[in-house]
Amino acid sequence: MIWKTVLVTGVTGVLLGLEVSGTLIAQLLMTEETAGLEPSTATGIIAGILILIVSFLMLAAGLVFVIKNRKRSDFD
Repeated sequence: MIWKTVLVTGVTGVLLGLEVSGTLIAQLLMTEETAGLEPSTATGIIAGILILIVSFLMLAAGLVFVIKNRKRSDFD
């Protein structure tokens, strides 16, 4: 049961990371050369990418264990 929670948390984190990174990259592209890459924007993009990576690893681990437990219970 805990792996299903990890799986759902991973999916939610991936969506959050994509949203944060995508929003800040879009902001950077829309402002063009007027604002440039400010430290706050760079920090947000890096944080979003880190959230995305950690959440993707959680998603992969949860998916592996859910599939592993499902196959084991099919044979019992």
